[in-house]
Amino acid sequence: MIDKIKDSIVGALKGVDEIYDTLFDIVKGNVVSALEGAGDIAGAATGSAADAVTGLVRGITDVGQDVGKGMKDVVKGTIVGVVELGGDVTKATEGAVSAGIKEAAKLGGDTGQVAVSVVRGAIEAAEVVGGDTMDATKKAVVKAVETAEEIGTETSESVRNALVEAFEDAKDVLTTPLK
Repeated sequence: MIDKIKDSIVGALKGVDEIYDTLFDIVKGNVVSALEGAGDIAGAATGSAADAVTGLVRGITDVGQDVGKGMKDVVKGTIVGVVELGGDVTKATEGAVSAGIKEAAKLGGDTGQVAVSVVRGAIEAAEVVGGDTMDATKKAVVKAVETAEEIGTETSESVRNALVEAFEDAKDVLTTPLK
């Protein structure tokens, strides 16, 4: 599925002058198209969202665009697309956030700033689908930090610092034990 989404996004983005103006719609449409008929979206939302984000990030990179700049819309479009197909918003959020952080780390990007972008994308997705934005913020922050900790100490510190600086409630979320 990752390659299918990557190829779709490359095709959709070729020839688009300012991709960031239309990225959310392009992402959501490609996610829905790629996942339709894929079986149990509701049960596999975490993996589906993670695969979608991975494919999207690779596609954006292949057309020479700045992944960090578009990560918010990648995560937002992925979550909204998965939820529209019946997937669970929490699982979709966790999968999208985790994949965004992992792909940024692989590409050598600023994982702290990417973490801020993916959390913003999760919050905006919750708004679009009628979810609880406070809950989305907490879950996205926790998942971003857990993923960063899996990658390493430097990434973990960068992600924690960036989230605390960007989100007023992040410090409270991060001072309580994770899960």
